[in-house]
Amino acid sequence: MSLDQRFPCIDDLARKAARRIPEFAHEYLIGGIGREATLARNRAALDAVLFDPCYLPEALANRPYMGVELLGRRYDLPFGVSPLGLSGLMWPRAVDILAKAAAKANIPFGLSHFGTTHMSDAFAIAGRNAWFQFYAARDPGIRAAMLDEIEATGFEVLIVTIDIPSATRRDRELRVGLSVPPRITPRTLWQIATHPRWALAMALTGKPEFKNLLPYIPTGLSMAEEARFLTDVIEGHVTRDILRGLRKRWKGKLVVKGIINANDAEAALDCGADAIWVSNHGGRQLDATCASVEALPKIRAAVGPQATVIADSGPRTGLDIARMIASGADFVFLGRPFVYAVAALGRKGGDHAIHILREELRGAMAQIGCAAVRDLPKYLLGDETSGQAYPPRVAPGVAPNSALKASVNCDRLAKPHS
Repeated sequence: MSLDQRFPCIDDLARKAARRIPEFAHEYLIGGIGREATLARNRAALDAVLFDPCYLPEALANRPYMGVELLGRRYDLPFGVSPLGLSGLMWPRAVDILAKAAAKANIPFGLSHFGTTHMSDAFAIAGRNAWFQFYAARDPGIRAAMLDEIEATGFEVLIVTIDIPSATRRDRELRVGLSVPPRITPRTLWQIATHPRWALAMALTGKPEFKNLLPYIPTGLSMAEEARFLTDVIEGHVTRDILRGLRKRWKGKLVVKGIINANDAEAALDCGADAIWVSNHGGRQLDATCASVEALPKIRAAVGPQATVIADSGPRTGLDIARMIASGADFVFLGRPFVYAVAALGRKGGDHAIHILREELRGAMAQIGCAAVRDLPKYLLGDETSGQAYPPRVAPGVAPNSALKASVNCDRLAKPHS
């Protein structure tokens, strides 16, 4: 039986992952914060985004063009692998597997500062497809040393994360006593013993560590002391002065991640960001904020059609990717779906997740008659009951569908891009 038959969608991979990994790892992966209202809102908001298909196009669109230009580079698909800290706890060498799959598919791969693979090893696998997610240390000296190491490794894109100004209290993680490495209790021993494949893989690779942060941790600290030290190092807001300083120091592309409103989007661009990344951190930081796909239209309207807007938080399908792009994003990143895939399938997981998302996106675009990714905003159905029209922009030089009515306007279809 083929992988497509066994796991035709990301949700199938998520169910398999839940059976393959211990509870403490699974709870970290799936959880949000508080009552997880924002986590649920991410899903509900995406489901509410509807398309207005064109079934009588002027030109064939059954094989849509999905390549994009992003930050001066061409990628073969409009989505990438989002950085996710502690992915090595869900499945050993998850970073390596996903970095390899991203390079093979020619899509971006984000490495978290809290990743369990060292930046030099990840960059050796993904090369220029690798982006680095940076948590700015409060101490200017540590911050400069971190940037020096990232730059020397060869990364060209720096993702500055701004939406973790303080440590958070996540109920799921407290219940299972999550720590790195897991605390050895009768409960964790039972979880490990009942997941032998995970246990063997972890034994072969060693305990997960924050390898990119180890040089900044004083020697002789216990695990609890290390955790407190790292929290103290990065805790605090990334102020505009700090962001301007990072922009002045960093020679490559700079992306600001954690934007959820128009004011911060404009401020980030004013500070010199090359792109903004709309995100509510997958519902893991604040349980009273809007979904990314809800925020996109206002943000796009505020920053204009030429600004580069990236988005994450909630997408699980190729259709979700189309929804986010149609709502104002230029590019979409996914985190949990890729880790589900690796936890479910090991080294085959990254390739299969990309395959699923690629084919789902292709099918969605073909179904609505959209010949190229950049034209997706023209196929979005406006919310006539509230007066809201989701698509805030179209590609430069393309006339917008200003009516945004339910009636089909087949003149809007652009010819396939070559």
